[in-house]
Amino acid sequence: MSVSGWFILTLALSMANLPFATGKFFGVISLRHGKRSWIYIVEFVLAYMIVASAAYALEAWEGRVFDQGWQFYVITVSLLIVFSFPGFVCRFLLPRTLLRR
Repeated sequence: MSVSGWFILTLALSMANLPFATGKFFGVISLRHGKRSWIYIVEFVLAYMIVASAAYALEAWEGRVFDQGWQFYVITVSLLIVFSFPGFVCRFLLPRTLLRR
């Protein structure tokens, strides 16, 4: 795999877990009432757009950009959801497990 491929995978892993790392919007903007569920969804959509834009830019830089169908976008969204699982577990499931003990 090329360096750009590893870069995109690393970027996708970090961007997928960023919403769960902190209580702030994208780790920067403090929210008065904390994060609601719709804010996590907005952060996820923005993270997908950032990763997809970076991947498109790297593909254009390396050569010809290939057309993608709806299947490509469904698979990449699914991958980003899978990549975000460790952050979700650490943010929501692990504290409840530790409190039960």
